[in-house]
Amino acid sequence: MLIDTACSLAFYCQRCGRIQLQDVPLFSGQMHFVMECGNCGHEMGKITLRPRKGLELKTECGVCNGKNRQTISWRQLKRLRFARLYCQHDNFELGYIGRWQDIAEFLDFNTAEYDALHPSDGDGFIEHQQTLLEALNRIHDLAASGELECTCGSADIKAALQRDSVRLDCRFCGNYCELPAKTAADLQALKPGQGTKFTWRMRPWLDVREK
Repeated sequence: MLIDTACSLAFYCQRCGRIQLQDVPLFSGQMHFVMECGNCGHEMGKITLRPRKGLELKTECGVCNGKNRQTISWRQLKRLRFARLYCQHDNFELGYIGRWQDIAEFLDFNTAEYDALHPSDGDGFIEHQQTLLEALNRIHDLAASGELECTCGSADIKAALQRDSVRLDCRFCGNYCELPAKTAADLQALKPGQGTKFTWRMRPWLDVREK
């Protein structure tokens, strides 16, 4: 049997949330590939095939903006059926690598499981991912425009995706808040210039008061 692909890759677009699954061909004559989202054109990763080393993958995390560089050897690729790809900085899940069929089966199962848990949403898994990632992008826009600030005055804020919200943590004082990211109205509240007020909560173990 002729093996004409190095592997298959699937990434969630860090801009629109769509999942993109594609093969990395072995004999196309190309050694460098750019994986782009078929929905919005956003660059999701850069792939380089190296004759002696294997496959080199460069990605950027939409949560922490960290740049990742991973190398999978040819021996590993030969045996690999399915594996998750994570950001090396904050462990955020970026996508999957392995064989097309195994990745496709996992994605189908994931979608079916989400729909079973959320029957009122219908076929809502992709839309849910889109809403979460768009909320994260808008929070980055708020930070860039100087509209994201803790009650302590610090603008050093860390963002993390949760099931239906984005959690913001102040790196300076430990305050945090959770911003809903489930509906269009939630996204509207996160547009720059809206004057959105965030209700920050103090972590109990950091609530130290002088007596």
